[in-house]
Amino acid sequence: MKHVTIVLPTYNEAENIEDFLNAVTTVVEKIEDFDVKMLVVDDYSPDGTSDIVKKIMENNKRVFLINNPVRGLGNAYKSGFKHALENLNSDILIEMDSDFSHSPDKIPELLNMINQGYTFVIGSRYIKGGSIPDNWALIRKLNSKYGNIFARFIAGLYSVKDCTSGFRAISADLIKQISLQNLNVNGYAFQMNILYECIKNGAKVTEIPINFIDRTKGKSKLNIKDVLEFMKNSFIIFFNRIFKK
Repeated sequence: MKHVTIVLPTYNEAENIEDFLNAVTTVVEKIEDFDVKMLVVDDYSPDGTSDIVKKIMENNKRVFLINNPVRGLGNAYKSGFKHALENLNSDILIEMDSDFSHSPDKIPELLNMINQGYTFVIGSRYIKGGSIPDNWALIRKLNSKYGNIFARFIAGLYSVKDCTSGFRAISADLIKQISLQNLNVNGYAFQMNILYECIKNGAKVTEIPINFIDRTKGKSKLNIKDVLEFMKNSFIIFFNRIFKK
C-alpha cells in the first residue's frame, strides 16, 4: 500500500478547515491501495485554525498538524514536505488548497495517474475541460494567465499548460532529489520552482483538467509581494538555464 500525504498550508482558514477536512476524509476513505493522511501546516493563524485542527485530530487519525516557523506558502510546503518524508513515511505528496478551491473529488484521479506511471500530476485549469471562475476580477484573470506565460516561456516550462496550479500529486522520490532548503522562495513562486526542479530531475509530468472554484469563505492570501517574487524567480531560472548549462 502506498502512503500519501496531502499537505495543506493554512492561514486564517477557521471558516473552512473543519468542513474541508471532513470532505477530504469522506473521499479518501473510499480509495483502495492508498493510505492517505492530511498534514495541516499552519502559519500561526490568529483566527484559531490550529485549535480547530487539534480538536479534529482527537477523532480523525488521518489528520496531523505542524506550525510553519516562517510564514509563506513556499515555506509551508517546504516544512510540510520535510515533515511528511521524515515522519509520515510518504510515497506521494499532494499539494492542495484548504478552502474548497480544489475539489476533494479529484484526489482519486490524481492518484490514478500516479498508478499509471506518472511522477508529477497537475490539476490543470488551462487544458481542455479545466476552468477558472467566470466572476474573477480582470486583474486576477490577468495575473493567473500571465503568471503561466512567465513560467512557460521565461522559466522554460514549455510543455506544461498550468505551471502555477496548487493542486498536484508528486512522487516522494522526486522531492528527495531536491534540496528544499536551498529553494529561495517564500510565496507561490514555489509552485513554479518545484516544478522546474522536478522536471530537471526527470519527472514524468501529466495534467488532468480541474474546475478551479473561488473561495466562498475567508480571503485570498495572494499579494503584490508574491507576484514580484514570482517574476524575479522566473528570470533567475531563465538566466540559470541560459548561462549555467
